[in-house]
Amino acid sequence: MTRSALQVGLLSGLVVLGAVLLAAYNTVDYDVAYLTWAAHGVAGGAVYGVDVLDINPPLCMLVYMPAALLADAVGFEWGVRLAMLALSLLSLACLWHTAETPLRPVVGAVFVAFLLLAYPNHFGQREQIAFLLCAPYVAGPARRRGWAIASGAMAGIGFLMKPHFLIPLALLLALRRQFRNEERSMLAVAAAYALVLAIFFRPYLLVMLPAARASYWAVAFPWRETAVQAGFVLLAALPLAVAGAQRGSLPFLLAALGFTAAAVLQGKGFYYHYIAAFGFLAMFLAANLNGGNRMVAACAATLLALEAVFLARLMLPWFALQAQTAADRHAIQREIDGSASFISLAIQPGIAFPAVIHTGARYLGLSSCQGYMSAVEQYATGKIGGDAAAVYRLALDQAKRELLRRPALVLVAQYGQDNTAWDMLGWYQRDAGFRDLWKDYRRDRSVGPVTLYRRSAPAP
Repeated sequence: MTRSALQVGLLSGLVVLGAVLLAAYNTVDYDVAYLTWAAHGVAGGAVYGVDVLDINPPLCMLVYMPAALLADAVGFEWGVRLAMLALSLLSLACLWHTAETPLRPVVGAVFVAFLLLAYPNHFGQREQIAFLLCAPYVAGPARRRGWAIASGAMAGIGFLMKPHFLIPLALLLALRRQFRNEERSMLAVAAAYALVLAIFFRPYLLVMLPAARASYWAVAFPWRETAVQAGFVLLAALPLAVAGAQRGSLPFLLAALGFTAAAVLQGKGFYYHYIAAFGFLAMFLAANLNGGNRMVAACAATLLALEAVFLARLMLPWFALQAQTAADRHAIQREIDGSASFISLAIQPGIAFPAVIHTGARYLGLSSCQGYMSAVEQYATGKIGGDAAAVYRLALDQAKRELLRRPALVLVAQYGQDNTAWDMLGWYQRDAGFRDLWKDYRRDRSVGPVTLYRRSAPAP
């Protein structure tokens, strides 16, 4: 066995061990659980944009189809974990055939460490999947045709998941100025995706995109979160680049900057939006650890350590919150498990997910939450002005369609996007149609911020 084969074999073994030993650490969160549930529904005939209301481009759901197909055999959570394990091993193997030979050990080691340890509360998120799919292409051209085609196909899926992800692709294309097997493979994926959208996802294009434009602006973290995360990437990357970074590290730098720009332009500040940016930043810094310039190598090592501390500080509050809310979450899970079916009347997706993938109760919701209600709350409470008719109609239509399915249990959380109290149920009940559907529900009890309502009249 060659030294290179031994190195990639050891790293692959770490990925497998991490998938098992760090399962409790790397959590399948509500977004991942929801998109896997949505993919499972679409595989069973649900129409994306009608039966499943989701603003994400269809490819963001389709990348969870392997996990959804595994779910029937191993359950949703391990469907996600096994699909992520397979993708991680494929990405590492492909990376080994595209990265420059001297960079492979250190870049591969940091790649694996970032995958296993960074963002434990966002395991399997779309940006983590994009990072895995794009890393081999970013690392460089493959020497063999088969690996080149694989690298390009993977990158094509990764860069096409969100329109903003085309920014790092544009930077890399401008750097390389070549059209090889990777780019041909990417173009084939793009053509196939365009055809799939036109044939299978017209309801999404015609229904969900206008609905997203009317409401999605209301969901965001404070601007400070964007400034802090984007600022760290820039302050860590640009001085090192100016000081004399290795030429082989330049693609990782451009990918980090491109995915940072993509996250900033999304305008949300969500931590997981920066996963690929920080992943490629780590690989850029790693690529400068074993160069001839000792000062650059020392700076890269220091910045890599600072990145680890920065990411840990972002995640620590989540661990504290998990501990504080554990009893309430377990109590709600027990209530769901004891019901035949349920929905969630809440702005926050974490009320129903990931509980949905851990229960035998049927989830009758159309989405992960009442997604339009963030915008409704801002209009209804006077935080913004304007014509709210379209958003009001969308919000009421979703809630009434879900209640028409006669769920046995309804979870109600009466607080808005910024976690301040808001009488959502009172707003709903201004509508006569909602009141008629709601009349058979009676308050049962409260668990933390969630109030449970149960259907008192038997379903016909």
